[in-house]
Amino acid sequence: MNQKKISLILWPVIIILAYFVVKSPLNQVEFEKTFSERKSEVIQSLMDIRTAQVAYKEKNRSYAGNFDDLLNFVKNDSIALVKAIGETPDSLTEEQALKAGIISRDTVFASALNSIFSEEYLANRKVQSTFDINTLSTVPFSNNSTPFNIEAGQIEKGKVIVQVFEVYTNYGAFLEGLEANNKGVDLEGVISVGSMSEASINGNWGE
Repeated sequence: MNQKKISLILWPVIIILAYFVVKSPLNQVEFEKTFSERKSEVIQSLMDIRTAQVAYKEKNRSYAGNFDDLLNFVKNDSIALVKAIGETPDSLTEEQALKAGIISRDTVFASALNSIFSEEYLANRKVQSTFDINTLSTVPFSNNSTPFNIEAGQIEKGKVIVQVFEVYTNYGAFLEGLEANNKGVDLEGVISVGSMSEASINGNWGE
């Protein structure tokens, strides 16, 4: 085979190899960008669920062990708000003004949904995606609408009974539809908030 024929055969091979050499790093960069965006959405969802759980515990003295109970509380229940009536002088604390009869307190009940996820709360969410209470239990970007896993219970710490909860999913759930193999991500790895073994409501993403 002469040199001309060899060149004709090799050039397409060289072009294809060059394409993949150039394209692979770009794919990795694109994947990491999408991965970061999706992970941020999942973290925000876990933080929203935590906010609801904290409010649930304040009223029920325990965390919700399933989303039916948690969502029913947020959508249909109410929260007691104690308001001070009157103006506290600068020279007194609110408690001192209360004892002196300068101010009084009144308890009003407000919608749990509007109290927990107030306009102020929604404005300060780290991810400014549209908030929908109806999808609170669903892992973002999961094509089959995969729900988060949720658990609640109690543990003993220092001879004290402590209420605990944990909400979690794995990375594969929110990376559906992406070619995530060999991208440096453990698809079985778990992203979670709370703990069933520690008295913690922190997330495991390093907050």
